[in-house]
Amino acid sequence: MKTPELKTYAELCTEFYDLEQHYNGVQALTFYLEKAQNARGPILEPMCGSGRFLIPILQKNLDAEGFDASPAMLDAFRKKYLHFSIQKPPIWQEFVENFNNNKKYNLIFIPYGSWGLVVTKKAACKGLATLARHLASEGRCILEIETVSSVPQPCGIWRRGVNTRHNGSHIALNTLTSYHEETQLFKAFCRYESIVSGQIESVEEEIFEQYLYRENELDALLLTAGFTHFIKYPAYDPTKPVTSDTPIIVYECFIN
Repeated sequence: MKTPELKTYAELCTEFYDLEQHYNGVQALTFYLEKAQNARGPILEPMCGSGRFLIPILQKNLDAEGFDASPAMLDAFRKKYLHFSIQKPPIWQEFVENFNNNKKYNLIFIPYGSWGLVVTKKAACKGLATLARHLASEGRCILEIETVSSVPQPCGIWRRGVNTRHNGSHIALNTLTSYHEETQLFKAFCRYESIVSGQIESVEEEIFEQYLYRENELDALLLTAGFTHFIKYPAYDPTKPVTSDTPIIVYECFIN
């Protein structure tokens, strides 16, 4: 079956993403590396992107693989992977709700709120059931979601960020954001500009959409999907409780 075309995460977006210093970046990587090293079995990262988490895990010689819907992200992954291995990277192109194989994984993880890119309830339910079906009996599935409390304020204004390439040229990102309370959809019109010697060389535009969850909204969906129980906490501190204004929630899901 032909993979549907993704209309976001193209080449300039991917390059900007790789240059961006993400909030909680070091803390997040430390968190997921520890989970991977304790998995004691196969590891899967759906929506693996350009390898921000999966490549360091593979560098630890762990049994890990991943997939993503973005060809540009996967191309970036392959280029980075070639720096430390001559083997073909264990990645492929796929949407999470369409994933299906006969393998069980001790750890399945989706970091950085990527789960919110599954914006319809139908696709989310199908995707969660898929994750539960591929989880080993002693394994865990870790999902990191952004909530309605994470909406950047104010919306409706232009924001601009610029990252510098290694050769000194730049990529700029201009965004105009909106949030719809009824649908819980955060949207951003994104215009990426490749700037060389002070001139705009190329432009890439996209409409970014992300579903933002309410405090307890994911709970029932996880149980319906086949997970038997879970724990949740603010990223990345399991000693703290989730509250109505927690912007990022980590779920650890189990099947017993």
